[in-house]
Amino acid sequence: MSTIENGFIWRSRSAFVIVAAGATLSLNDLLTFPVLAGQNGGGAFLLLYILFLFVLGLPLLMTEMMLGRLTRTDPAASLGTLSEQYKASVYWKLAGLSSMLAAFLIVATFSVIAGWSLAYSVKSMVGLFHGVTLESAKSLFDGFIIDGERMTLWHTLFIIGLVLICAQPIRQGIERITLILVPLMILLLVSGLMLGFMSSGLIPSIHYTLYADFSAMDSNTPILALQRAFYTLALGIGVMMAYGRYLPAGVSIGYSAALVIMVDLLFSIFTGLSINALMLSAGQQPGIDSQFAFRVMPVIMDQFSYGGLFSTLFFVLLTIAALTTSIALLEAPITYLQRIRSITRLRATLILGVGIWLFGLGVVLAHSVWNGEGFSLALFFGDDAIRLVNNAGFHDVLVFVSSHLIQPFVALFICLFVAWKIPREVSHKEFALVRHYSFEIWNYLVRYIVPVLLLVVILAAFGII
Repeated sequence: MSTIENGFIWRSRSAFVIVAAGATLSLNDLLTFPVLAGQNGGGAFLLLYILFLFVLGLPLLMTEMMLGRLTRTDPAASLGTLSEQYKASVYWKLAGLSSMLAAFLIVATFSVIAGWSLAYSVKSMVGLFHGVTLESAKSLFDGFIIDGERMTLWHTLFIIGLVLICAQPIRQGIERITLILVPLMILLLVSGLMLGFMSSGLIPSIHYTLYADFSAMDSNTPILALQRAFYTLALGIGVMMAYGRYLPAGVSIGYSAALVIMVDLLFSIFTGLSINALMLSAGQQPGIDSQFAFRVMPVIMDQFSYGGLFSTLFFVLLTIAALTTSIALLEAPITYLQRIRSITRLRATLILGVGIWLFGLGVVLAHSVWNGEGFSLALFFGDDAIRLVNNAGFHDVLVFVSSHLIQPFVALFICLFVAWKIPREVSHKEFALVRHYSFEIWNYLVRYIVPVLLLVVILAAFGII
């Protein structure tokens, strides 16, 4: 088994929890979770979401962290080494390779939207949105995303910042930067809460986000809560295996995983309260489209004193969320390239940075030059075909392949591998759970419950249920 980079270990459990939480506080969660909860029963949806966080998310999170610490290497080498050690098929390592491919593609899509946030941070700072109307704000954004040159500039700037951080040794790069950025995100969220508390939309937001409205639920609500619980924790894409490899031996995996979930949950709830309060105070119904914030939020912020400042802080928050998640997603591919090519961390990061920039450029073109042109993906079984993607843009294809196709399948394979191929005593020793029944609960969940829930996620992604 490989040794960790220069003997690096997270300086403390708190440092690990903060860094791992930074990976889960994604741009997509900030933009879509507030509305997803409100439109599907508010507190009722949250109850289901919390249930799935601990029935699906916690066991899987513990599983990936355990694999990372057990092997101290990248996902492909981890599964390959354990397969050989426990007489399993060597093809299990394909799950590790696929997880890193998904992470690479997700960063390519994140980098473009992060470029939007970065651009809007600067635009807000210089007062471009002062006095703007709702219609003009929409026109400004529509003009921005069809301008390939401007989109490429901001996409490139984000990639440069990402590469500069990831190319550093982990102690000086990922750990130090994330330990700064995550608390900064919390401070920015507090600023948003203060603004929300001063708005007339606070009480409606509490009702919209937290009040359990069971009449707003339907048969699709549990599936939406299940999907959100799975995707919010960055599972199936090598992140927690990569971060788990640097976890000190004496740190409790179960307790650390639970803390990560609690941070992610609280951040999601408070983000939902603040964003929904601002939307509702302006008479706007929150929208689940990721572009909605760029079309509406500058106008809403401008209605408050120091609106330009709060607008800048909001888009800085989105940029940081994209950055911390992208940093985490790249860690496994970087260490993999270092191992198989015997190259420095700097060179591995540069190679990945160029690749991400090129794929991100395809996303930029999908919004501009290629706008209106689509791709199709289908599975053929004789004369029958299942159309996976029908005339979709390049951005949508990347999202489907990475998040809806690869990610849940990888999580399923990892779950089955750990549950049925690794001896119970090995997992029990690595978890070092004080109470034996805690291990038995985890073991039962990953063997029987989690695989079924992951199958539901997969079937939902294919539109079968």
